[in-house]
Amino acid sequence: MIRIFFPLLALLVAGPLCAQNAPDADYDPDTILALKGLQRLDQRMNAIGYRLVDANASYCDQKTARTGLLLNDVAQYADQGTARFALGFDGPIGITAVAPDSPAAAAKLSPGNSLLAINNMAIDDIVIDDSQSSSEQPAYRRVDTINRMLRQMLAEGDVELTISEGGISRTVPIKPVQTCPGQFQIRVSADRSATADGKMVSVSSRLAEYFLADDEFAAVVAHELAHNLLKHRDRLDAQQVNRGFFGQLGKSAGRIRDTEIEADRLSVWLMANAGYDPQAAIRFWTRYGKEHGKGIFSASTHYRWKKRVQLFEEEIAKMAAMEPVDGKYAPPLLTEAD
Repeated sequence: MIRIFFPLLALLVAGPLCAQNAPDADYDPDTILALKGLQRLDQRMNAIGYRLVDANASYCDQKTARTGLLLNDVAQYADQGTARFALGFDGPIGITAVAPDSPAAAAKLSPGNSLLAINNMAIDDIVIDDSQSSSEQPAYRRVDTINRMLRQMLAEGDVELTISEGGISRTVPIKPVQTCPGQFQIRVSADRSATADGKMVSVSSRLAEYFLADDEFAAVVAHELAHNLLKHRDRLDAQQVNRGFFGQLGKSAGRIRDTEIEADRLSVWLMANAGYDPQAAIRFWTRYGKEHGKGIFSASTHYRWKKRVQLFEEEIAKMAAMEPVDGKYAPPLLTEAD
């Protein structure tokens, strides 16, 4: 299990810059270790997220073009020199993760490659769109703008990426695949939490460390992805559900709990279709529940872990009674919504 040194987290996010950009700089080994640990978590999250949305694409009513790339901006880090050294970037924007069996992997792109241009548009010439990225911290707005532009280009077809590897540049054609919608990120935090906001699935770095295997990791990511695929945020907004303190009471609590039940039920189908062991959801919540009570959340909006396990067992039994088609099980919560 990867260990991240949380006292160093302040070194890993944007802040006052340390002048360590020279090639002979004396880089701090603990900071390098922490950066590489975070990159490994990013890579696991990217791989799991891609696998889930790709494997379940035929059951999603909306699709998005995807390459399997995860980009990173050295401006996100307080010590940009150490970040470049640890992550292997030549330029300001680099590839931090490539999902296995993705178009990016087929194009032989690798973590550490620097992104120089998209369809011959130089990265340095891309104007940051502050109006579209206003919800992001300033240091994240450049990569947010680039990601948005890349998604728009991919929606129109193939793209060409110019990358640098070891100082040698090459242009690579990428043919995207259509998957379920979804974005995934590791949120650097000392708490254990996972969230879904309708588009993004976020897992805290400390929770990501807690997983014993990728199947457990996938259980939590699939649960949050299920919230987004079932458009739970839109439903709760339409019901005028209070997400604050009063959301733990009365009708609001019951409506939130209904969405949590649905997300638990759908999650094991998403896992099974992506080749993850759905029994891992039972193993994870049993272990976590025994150690921490109700689980990640302690509010009345979530079942206690034993009832969650019961839900998983019921859904796994339904799958066992079905005949898969091409190795996949049609998730009732997605197919019934069509």
